Amino acid sequence: MLLSKLTLSIALYFLFLATAAPVVASDSGNVVPGENVLSHLTVQQQLAELDEIRLENLPRFRAELARIRELKLTQPEDIEYFTLLTAYEFALQGQYDKVLPTLTPLLNPSSNSVFTTRAQLMAVNVLFLSNNYKLGFSYFEQLIDSIPSITDPELLANVIVIVMFTYNQLERFDLTLLYERYIDFDTISPKMSCLIRATSIDAKYQQHDLAFMEAEAGNVINECIAAKQIIPANLVRKELMRAFINDNNHKRALSFFQQHIEEIQQIQYPMLISQINALAAQAHLEEGYLKKALFLADKALEFGQASPNNIALVEAYDVLYRIAKAEQNFQQALAYLERKQQIENEFKASKTSQQIAYHTVKSEIELKNQRINLLDRDNELLFLQQSIYKEEAKNSRLMLILATLIGTIALVLAYRGLTGRKRFKLMAEYDQLTGISNRYNFNNQAKQALKHCQAKHVPVAMILFDLDHFKLINDQFGHATGDWALQQIVLACKQFMRSNDIFGRIGGEEFVIMMPGCELDKATLLAEICRDAIVSIDCNSNEHQFSLSASFGVSGSEISGYDLKQLLADADKAMYQAKAKGRNQVVEYQQTEH
Repeated sequence: MLLSKLTLSIALYFLFLATAAPVVASDSGNVVPGENVLSHLTVQQQLAELDEIRLENLPRFRAELARIRELKLTQPEDIEYFTLLTAYEFALQGQYDKVLPTLTPLLNPSSNSVFTTRAQLMAVNVLFLSNNYKLGFSYFEQLIDSIPSITDPELLANVIVIVMFTYNQLERFDLTLLYERYIDFDTISPKMSCLIRATSIDAKYQQHDLAFMEAEAGNVINECIAAKQIIPANLVRKELMRAFINDNNHKRALSFFQQHIEEIQQIQYPMLISQINALAAQAHLEEGYLKKALFLADKALEFGQASPNNIALVEAYDVLYRIAKAEQNFQQALAYLERKQQIENEFKASKTSQQIAYHTVKSEIELKNQRINLLDRDNELLFLQQSIYKEEAKNSRLMLILATLIGTIALVLAYRGLTGRKRFKLMAEYDQLTGISNRYNFNNQAKQALKHCQAKHVPVAMILFDLDHFKLINDQFGHATGDWALQQIVLACKQFMRSNDIFGRIGGEEFVIMMPGCELDKATLLAEICRDAIVSIDCNSNEHQFSLSASFGVSGSEISGYDLKQLLADADKAMYQAKAKGRNQVVEYQQTEH
């Protein structure tokens, strides 16, 4: 997916580049003494000059800021501007814990609106980079609320690019494209135009084919190069290379890599270098160049280890796993696979935290607005009660009781509405015992995933497994013990699954795992891992003594196609073969059976 993996690789870039806005210099009268090159300027003008050079000449920026720190600033705008630049200094040094306390005076709406907006921009970025998503989204919502009041086109563009980028990470691409319409590209700098168009490509890719987006990406790359924005241009190039690989056009991806790798290395941006090498390693592996793929995967790890949430680590370990497996070095292959899954789980946890924080903040704001509306209504009722009291004191108590009753009923109905919808949705879609998808929800998710994979020519694998002799456990030890066993089996298997795998309970003791983007042999390996995990479940902690095992059947789209019923039927045939062979086995459905 074009640009869908930009989360941290471009977040740092936005933090330092996309938060600059022109500030009109005021004649404060505070001229800096001495023979410094800025001495003929007012303090406000000197600060504006430092704002311009902070990314181009960090040593000079810090030295001049230290010199101004020795002055006794008296003008409010000088103090606020200096505070903003001090926060930038901490951010540029990676001291994120000091940024927010420094920005606190500027986050007060009573301060200069330009400084407030820029402080909110920096706060959002730093909080996201620090994984403090809830507070970050609180400032994010404040930024959105400020958009209608921003009159400076360049400052508005700074806000819009952060809003679009954030909605991309939340996969709300409709909102990304909506906010792009706020921008009049004729009124903003080429730099900001480049950043906004690069950010919108991800959302546009959801609605168009590769040919359209290749042309669109080419236009953005040319625009960014013309604006001397080399990092965004090469970030788009990297994702265009990813699109070629997803389209199985590996030769073109390698040609693209060889054409631009020298320029990318000169940028000295480690995360970008690691990601482009990981993609090249994938393409070389698909073309059969194992040595070159191994070299580039190691290089991707070398440049990417210091960067958290780096997708290159997942892709590099996947290449190393596939090479080790091809060389029949199964122990090393398993180690690489486990490391890959660990990083994927970290990504999933981070993404989940981000989504939870976003929806929590949205819900709190909605609830706050509801409370304000209720208070407004209460105030209206109170005013009416007071008027009536002047005319007829006996009726005031009745009106007060009526207002309280109305408010209570409204709150109860609002609460029940919010919680009821969520509860009924969970009951309708998820198995209450194990917490995974029920048959109905699994079928819906699986059909959507199969349709997407078939359109993109991506393989799909299906794992069906049934517990051995489970009826005996229920009959001998009771259904409570059987329920405990089912829960333990789900917990054992889930730890080895990817974030996009679909796990469902489709019968009493029958489970299914659909794995988009997974080939048959990899699914068989996962089935073996799950089978071994089930056998290893410690049942001694239960009051009864018994053991657990399961029989697995595996099918894949390369044999069974993309029809859900056929995939399940073929996996079911293979599973019954496993039972016929003595149970506690994995059987892979073969072409000769079809």
